[in-house]
Parts: sequence; C-alpha cells; structure tokens
Amino acid sequence: MVSSYEANILNQPTEWRRLLNTQLPAELKNIRHNRIIFVGIGSSYCIACLAKLLWTKYVTTLSINPDRTFSPVEPLSVESFDFVKSQYILSNNDIVVVFSHRGSKTYSTQALETAKNYGARTILITGIASPTNYNADLRIETCSQENSEAFTISVTSAIVRIIQWIGLYNTFLLDKLKSTIKVIEEQFPFQIPQLPRFITNLVIVGDLYREIVAREIAFKVAETSYLPVRSFGLEEFLHGPNITLNRHSSVLIFSSLSEPRRDSLIKYAKTVGSEVISIDEERFGVAQEFGWLAQLLWGQQMALELSKQLQTNPDIAREDQYIYKIAKKALE
Repeated sequence: MVSSYEANILNQPTEWRRLLNTQLPAELKNIRHNRIIFVGIGSSYCIACLAKLLWTKYVTTLSINPDRTFSPVEPLSVESFDFVKSQYILSNNDIVVVFSHRGSKTYSTQALETAKNYGARTILITGIASPTNYNADLRIETCSQENSEAFTISVTSAIVRIIQWIGLYNTFLLDKLKSTIKVIEEQFPFQIPQLPRFITNLVIVGDLYREIVAREIAFKVAETSYLPVRSFGLEEFLHGPNITLNRHSSVLIFSSLSEPRRDSLIKYAKTVGSEVISIDEERFGVAQEFGWLAQLLWGQQMALELSKQLQTNPDIAREDQYIYKIAKKALE
C-alpha cells in the first residue's frame, strides 16, 4: 500500500505545473517595499530561508523600487517564535511574508498580527482551505492540505510560489525552473541505491542552499522514521561537531563538486572511519540554479526508503503509539 507521504512526493512535479498555470495576485508586482521578511517555523522556516536566498540573488533593487523613493535593504528570514518574541521593529514600507501550510501554527498567525500592528504589508502563503486570516493583506494559496504529517508537496509548492513572484520582476529563474521540471520528471522517482548504514548516528550536512536542504531532510527522516538525526551547515560542522564522528557514524552530504570544503569533510570523515554518502548537485543534470531542488527531492525519497526499511508509518507522526498520542495532546 502506498503511503500518503509517498504519493505526495510523486505528485510534486504535476502540482508545480498546475501552480505555474495559476496566476498570482496582480498587485504583488506593484508593491514597493524597503524590506521583506520571510517568516515560518519548522519546514516553513526552511522555505523562508530559501526564499530569502532566492530573493537576495534574483530580485534587483530597481525592480522593486523603480521610482527610487527609498533604498531596499537585504531580505531577512526569521523563525515565527523569534519574530513575535524579539519584537522586530517594522514600518509601513516593509512586507512580512508568513509561510503556514495549515494556517494554524500559533506563532505564525501571531507574526501576521504583530506585523499588521506595525503597519507592515502582510502576505500569507498557505495551503488551499486553510483558515481565513484577517491580518493577511494578501493570501497566496499553494496546494491541497497534506494528508501526511511529514510535509513534502506543500514545502515545494510554496517555493514554486516564491519563484513565480520573483518571475514578475525577472523571468530568468522561472524559465530555469520550467526546464528543471522536465529533467526531474525523466528521472522521478529517484532511485536510492544506498541507504545510510548507521541510522542511529546519522549526520546530514549541507552548504548554502544545500544547508537548508540538509535541515529539511533531517526533519523528514525524524518525522517518517523517528530517528535521532542531526543536521548542520558544512562549515559549522567542521568547527566542532566533526569530533563526534566515529566508525559507527554515517555522514550524508548535500553539496557540489566545486565546493572545496566538501572534500575537506569527506577526507576527515573517512579518516575517522565514518561512512560517507555524498549527493552532489551535478548528479541530476538539472540547471545549476536548481541543483538544490533535485537534492531536496532525493532526500525526501531517501527518508521514504528508510521508513520502509524500519516499517514505520510516515503519515501519522507516531500516533499509532499510545504514549506519543497522549504526549501530543499535552502539547495542544
């Protein structure tokens, strides 16, 4: 029987195509802003971090402020909890974009309220049929509500919406995404010939965009297989946590063949006897701008295969186990 998690993984390219044929609100292109802040928690914070990197690289100052009434500053990505608790100072020239697939996370909804109280323009990027939030000036919908507790299709759908938004200013990245989808569809689902051997001592590492991939895949492995996985930025890991590796460790690396520090990590890990699995962006043959997206899909698939190996249900977040079901109610 195919799990909802697996079905959602497989449906992603089709959903991306649907979204690309669904227009964004026309007023998005006309919003002028000094600063844009992307906000989320968990997987939604991973989306926020990717959005910040993409916006920084592909949206020019002139495109968002052609009349030069102010000088936009670099975008930010902030966790919902930090955004609310740290009392960020905002103005009516700022935009706050909150990612929340179900629209029910406490601090994400509070982030919209906080931003609205400061007079900032607020945008909610959320799943179809999530609750209406009156603190959102604009609502951008992604996909239907996920039927698995481990989110996949909603994560990538939100990313597609950001790329569409960027495409309102410059179609370069949008065109690259369309060509990437074609290449991915020819290979999908990805084959996972090698799973980590030391699954209770698994470290996932990435750099730049791929650091965010590492964080998100650590979420997926934990949520689907209940494994105590760790994730780090590549350089962060080499500055201390690397000493925790031994011959009973598996290191999964999301990087590029052109990144010298990838080679440094591999040499270190192999010297202490750790298993090394390197998933380089070049292996997928997609546009350089979207190697990280292919790596993200590979990681989703790898988490699925681990779940199958361990015979866990990737859809229910351990709610088939009484103690975890009771513990979750305590959180609520």
